[in-house]
Amino acid sequence: MQSETIQDVVLLDPRWLCTSVLGKILAIENPKAIHHYRGRYRIEEIQSLVSDSDVDELIQILDAMDICARDLSNPTMIDIPALIKTNGLNRSWTGDDEEDEVLVYGGVRIVPVEHLTPFPCGIFHKLQVNLCRWSHQKPEGDDIRLWTNGIKLSHGGADVMILLVNHGQGIEVQVRGLDTEKMKCYLLLDLICSIIDNLIATTLPGLLTVKYYLSPQQLREHHEPIMIYQPRDFFRAQTQKEASLANTMGGYKESFNSILTFGCTDVYYQGNLGMDIHISEMCLLTRRKLSRLLDPPDSMGKDWCLLAMNLGLTDLVAKYSTNNGTLKEVGFHPSPTSALIQEWSGSPESTIGILITKLRELGRRDAADFLMKSSAVFKVILEANGQEAYASSCNGGTSYNSISSVVSR
Repeated sequence: MQSETIQDVVLLDPRWLCTSVLGKILAIENPKAIHHYRGRYRIEEIQSLVSDSDVDELIQILDAMDICARDLSNPTMIDIPALIKTNGLNRSWTGDDEEDEVLVYGGVRIVPVEHLTPFPCGIFHKLQVNLCRWSHQKPEGDDIRLWTNGIKLSHGGADVMILLVNHGQGIEVQVRGLDTEKMKCYLLLDLICSIIDNLIATTLPGLLTVKYYLSPQQLREHHEPIMIYQPRDFFRAQTQKEASLANTMGGYKESFNSILTFGCTDVYYQGNLGMDIHISEMCLLTRRKLSRLLDPPDSMGKDWCLLAMNLGLTDLVAKYSTNNGTLKEVGFHPSPTSALIQEWSGSPESTIGILITKLRELGRRDAADFLMKSSAVFKVILEANGQEAYASSCNGGTSYNSISSVVSR
């Protein structure tokens, strides 16, 4: 196991760790298992289960596997989210209506792009551990509360609630804060989403996810169900030169600014909307999917060759095609579509919107539709004293590398 919290560890006896240690700690039906309602335990309770082991070394291993998080402010306590039994005590924000008038709300739901199936049951526990670890590292000691399939914490003048929703098929992040703290709300939402993205990328590296946006007005009104805006809704509206989306549940329109950035114009005008995002921002998994769609020769010529010609890159056709019509590998790009995107990204005018238009002109609506449902809706580059400061405080002491180990999975 590799980790940033301990030295690399080679496990010689997996049966001992899985049966004698994890079996006793995590198996609820085991009579010797420790039972606490909130998943918070004293070091002595772990020691009593594994008396033949060095408890400090064992906890470091469990920490590296993202099974537990140690409270630095109270070294005698650890959190094991997989054993939490409280459910739904804090699932919503309800409060004084007058207070809600001065609060802004926003949020996203992170879901798989292609297959709406539940996330593996342990991934939310890992998220709880990582957020516990991050909150414990903060000098001000952020208040964090955990329950089954839920997290609530306060940070920097904003509140965030993370929920496993839709029978485990989505992770929802809701943020609220004072109307005067819109920037902090956006930064906190972006930070939490980055932590989730990193966790999914290291735990399930082949899973492509996308963000659906929640209606800020219905969040403020504590209305359920909440209107969900998908990426294609933003792309279609932007194509029609509109800057708002219709909330069909509420019968009103909500602006891009309020949905994406809590109404913070400073952030909104620093960013690019989906159609205007440069092609170099396309994630690797999206590029791979496009390659699978466009690399195979099409009987009507509607493949990467014609796309290259439409983009003015005819030289690539000769470079990647042989006389008998098969493909040849060149350099680091066995996929001609990947090489095409890489070459085209050298132009500052190359955007996601132009690629979608070219794919439609080519008659490849399947590829264009995939881009519209999987691409980012909004990208912004913030000042160094903004997002980067938040990110650096998050990454220290985490153990993302350990997640790739077989035992951890």
